[in-house]
Order: sequence, then C-alpha cells, then structure tokens
Amino acid sequence: MATATRPASAHAVYPAEALQKLFAPPETEQPAEKLRRLLHEARARKTYLHTAGAYDAFTAAIMTRLGFKALYGSGWQLAATKSMFPDIGVYASHDMVKLVHEMWMGIEGARNTHYYDTEGKEVLESPPAFVDMEAGFGGPTQTFTLAVELIRARAAGVHLENQDPANRTCGHIVNVGKQKRNKVLVPRKDWLAKLKAIKAAAQATGVDVVIIARTDSIDGALPDREPGGVQIAVEDAWVAAELGVDVVWPEFNNTEIDQPQEFAEGVRKYYPDQMLGFNLSPSLYFGKAKKAGTLITNQQLADLGYILQFSTLFNFRTAGMALEKGLRKFLKSGLDALADLQIEEEELGGTPPSTKMHQKFAGMNRWLILEQVLSGGR
Repeated sequence: MATATRPASAHAVYPAEALQKLFAPPETEQPAEKLRRLLHEARARKTYLHTAGAYDAFTAAIMTRLGFKALYGSGWQLAATKSMFPDIGVYASHDMVKLVHEMWMGIEGARNTHYYDTEGKEVLESPPAFVDMEAGFGGPTQTFTLAVELIRARAAGVHLENQDPANRTCGHIVNVGKQKRNKVLVPRKDWLAKLKAIKAAAQATGVDVVIIARTDSIDGALPDREPGGVQIAVEDAWVAAELGVDVVWPEFNNTEIDQPQEFAEGVRKYYPDQMLGFNLSPSLYFGKAKKAGTLITNQQLADLGYILQFSTLFNFRTAGMALEKGLRKFLKSGLDALADLQIEEEELGGTPPSTKMHQKFAGMNRWLILEQVLSGGR
C-alpha cells in the first residue's frame, strides 16, 4: 500500500521571525509594580514623578514618545473631550475603563512604530497609567466593581476622593456667574469603606494596584456643615495612611506653599514615610505667581513629600490653545493657513513635531510591511 506524501508549500509557512521584528518586545514588569517602583525610586532620590493627563490614544502616544515615565487618566479631560460634559460625575462609570484601553493602544502603537522605525535598536518604555475613579460612582460595591475593571484594563493606579458621588464636582470649583458652592463630602467611614473596596479588588484580581486616596476636605464639607480645612484633611490622611494606601492627595485651592506645608507636616507627625500627591491644576493661578516671583517649584513640593505630581488638564489647555490659533487662521484663509503650518513645521528650531510626518507617526510603513509579510511578500 502506497504511503501518502505530505504536500509542502513555502507559502504555508508562518513568518514568525519576520513578524517578530514588527512588534516591540512586551515589558515583563506589571504596570502597578512599575508605577510603585517609580514612586519609591523618586522618593529615594528625594525627587518626584510628574506627568500630565492623556485623554486619548493620540496624547498617550505623544507622551510615550517624549519619554514620560507615567501617564494620568484625568476624569475632567474625559468628561470634556469625549462628551462635552463638565466635571460633575455625569459620564458613565465605565467610560474610564474605555479610556485606559485607548491609552494602552496609544502606548503600544508608539512603541511598535518606534521599534520598527529604529530597526529594533530602540525600545520605548511603557509608561504605567494611574487614573481617576471619581468618588466610586456609588458605594463600596460599585467602587469594587469599577476598580476590578480598571485593573483588568491595565490601570496601574487609581485615585478615589471623599466627595459624595451624588453631588460630586471638580476639585477646583470656579465661579460661574455668581454661583459657587462647597464640595459635598461623605463621612470619613464611608470613604474608608470604598478605599477598602479597592484593596479588595486588588486582592480579587491578584494585582496590587497603586491606591491614591484623595481628600477634598480643605474646601469641602459634609451636608449643612462648614468647610473642614487643612487639619480635617490631615486627619483624613491619617486614616488612609493607616489603611496602607500608596499616596494621599489633598486638593488645595491656591498656589501658595502654606497649605501644602501645613498638610505635609501634619501627616508626617505620625506617618513620616507617607507619599503625597499634588495636582498641578491650571485652575490655580500659577502664571500670576510666576509673574510675581512667588511660584513654588516641583522640588519644593518633593521636599515636603509630594512625590507624585500631575496636571489634570495640561494637555487639554495646550491642545485647545494650539487648535484655536490654527483653526481661526484656517477658517479665515483656508489653504494658505495649511501652507503656513507646513512652513512653520519645516522652520521650527530643534526637533520637529513628530506629527509632521503623519503617516510615519501612525505607523503606516510598519503596517505596509506587515501586509507584505502576511501575504507572502506578494
């Protein structure tokens, strides 16, 4: 009886080696572990880890290319850029989960494109992302559920505030006409219960997510009470520190060093090693402080223990200013404005913007090679 001969075809061979060159090697360090390591290393060096909020894959990719060590997912930017909502907790609870995935796509897209463009000689770091989970969108059960999904989406850290989720608003309430109110807080035990829910989510998923406890007590109040002030925020920090959170973030309402120093000294009284967080918010008038010669520095804040420093909407303000400037000109002069944009990109001193070669930025060359590899080079 004749033995069947197995047919062979060069076109049936899977091009594993060729494909490997098109994807940057994945990092082995888990995002939460990496973020915690970066924080501890910054503290050991007596410096700080600072970043800005990314609001889509595009901003995450640019920040990855520029070398930011970590990324931040800002709820304010999410509300405004995705839905044109103010920061009053009205977007869907799991929209941040979607944003974390979108940021990851930007990070990986930048890494893979850069790896291909440098012929495998350079591998970009994957910046771990910590993100806003507001006031948990409910009680401990809702907080636990959201934390689990954020961890599954590769969030390295989350922050939870002590505002009432039914009445929450931006950490810096600005005057709208003549309207202004105190932020509405929940009792400390309720905030603590939700922080415990995040720890439970970490245990359930097996991922020791970085927990950032935010207190709005300096200019927030329980219903029908007066704002708490710095000392109440310090007492919030003691409770959170006792629970073992990684970072405590107090929201301040001015650009002076007095409140941050008072808060830091109060926390250090019992928890000298507790890392603190600081919001470099454009809602505060840092520009006026700089003109007056009174601007505090990142290192001054780090010396007080504010190791994690971030700007919730720096990208939003930067992009808005650039877009309005360009679009006003384009509205008025059309093609002439586009030509001027290209001239400005060409003549810009130093490194040209990475978006100048827009096809290359998006990795088109890599995708064309990928197409060829998978079709057998035809």
